[in-house]
Amino acid sequence: MDEKKILKIKEAIKRNFEESPDKYEAFETKYGFFGALNSALLQELKIRSNPRVLDIGCGTGASSIQILESIPESNVWGLDNSPAMLAIARKNNPSPLRLKFIEGDAGAITNYIKQKMDIIIYSASIFLIPDYRQSLHQAWELLNPGGALGLTYMVGVLEDGGQNAFVCADERAQTNVSQKKPVEFDSLTLFLKDLFSNVTAHAKDFICDIEMLRAFFSIPAMSAGLYPSLVYEDRLRMLETLFSHLRCDKMSFRWNLVTALK
Repeated sequence: MDEKKILKIKEAIKRNFEESPDKYEAFETKYGFFGALNSALLQELKIRSNPRVLDIGCGTGASSIQILESIPESNVWGLDNSPAMLAIARKNNPSPLRLKFIEGDAGAITNYIKQKMDIIIYSASIFLIPDYRQSLHQAWELLNPGGALGLTYMVGVLEDGGQNAFVCADERAQTNVSQKKPVEFDSLTLFLKDLFSNVTAHAKDFICDIEMLRAFFSIPAMSAGLYPSLVYEDRLRMLETLFSHLRCDKMSFRWNLVTALK
């Protein structure tokens, strides 16, 4: 992907997250979904006490705060490119001495972070980083020997039979829902295996009802992934049409959990 296209994608993603902090925080307060997702990743990493942890794409800081509070004597840095998201993260910071939030580009981590890390996490963010190869290479450089990397990657919403629920619904709704991501999972894992050792990946399904999924994809940044060419109000109208054609009351929201060692 050329630099101009990467920059254009980054600008669009940042713009959408700048519109998202209040809805993002309200969603997480009600459903606790990102906390559950991050908890599953932390269990995979089996982190020892007293680590230095970098949370890339920390958003409103929920994942960073969760790491701080669940891992004894941890020191955490949260990096995000959205000032609006970080404003909430800083407001909610329970321990500024142990948790620091930094505004910066995930594709240029070493411009902002100089400390060596024991753990680096991309919680629900890696698939939004078009220059992920550069980001992961710099993450590798920042990790101490024996350090670990963990990431969560959104696969999609599945019906009982494993079909993509949105694709099936859109065959009837005709809203032209997009399934494209800036980062494809197969390319991501191949790159990780070239860079890290002991790369493991497996799917984690969260059973969700329609209201929870509607709330998730109504967040501006999330709706933009389904209808990237539309303004937010038009995205919401398309979402209502799409959701009216879903065939199940509960579906599997699938994420891939990936860990790797340096």
